[in-house]
Amino acid sequence: MGWVLVCSPLLLGLDSPREKGLKLEPQPKEVQLRDGGFQVGPRTKIFVQLGHQAEDRIAAETLAEEVQYQSGLKLNIFGMKAEGKAEGGAIVLARLEDDRVRHFLAHNGLKADSAVGPEGYLLFSDKDHLIVAANTGQGLFYGVQTLRQLLRPAGNGVMCPAVGIRDWPSLQKSVPALSRLGKPEFPSRLQ
Repeated sequence: MGWVLVCSPLLLGLDSPREKGLKLEPQPKEVQLRDGGFQVGPRTKIFVQLGHQAEDRIAAETLAEEVQYQSGLKLNIFGMKAEGKAEGGAIVLARLEDDRVRHFLAHNGLKADSAVGPEGYLLFSDKDHLIVAANTGQGLFYGVQTLRQLLRPAGNGVMCPAVGIRDWPSLQKSVPALSRLGKPEFPSRLQ
């Protein structure tokens, strides 16, 4: 009896070449790596859109806590009108209902189509922009969880590599809520 050793990037714990060292859990559906990155520094602010500020603030606070944990920086969170413009070097947490956000992301290769759904998100970063956008607060929260994994200490702050990410759940909740029967509900985001 002989043994066959199968070596694959997954078994060896290596990333596939297209991911160039990005280890994200869960792995997003679409990842585009670019050159450079967004530097989060002492003057960086986090903007959330007014009208969704209460729901989206949880994601913003989670992000601010991660930046503070990794760098010691305390970022301020501000509300922004949908038609407003964030100043350069800001992190924007937005809703995909904003035409300008959708057009900007589409221009940069991230399409906000029906696949994104209510729990999906788009994440874009380059030297000048860091945007997480979703249809709902839940999707925005998931996008911020991915962003937290991307951040690395750099200089007086943290750096997010230049990326374009589209992600959405593999399975949507399709079973009626069983909690009414005294059984646990399935998680709404399964990978």
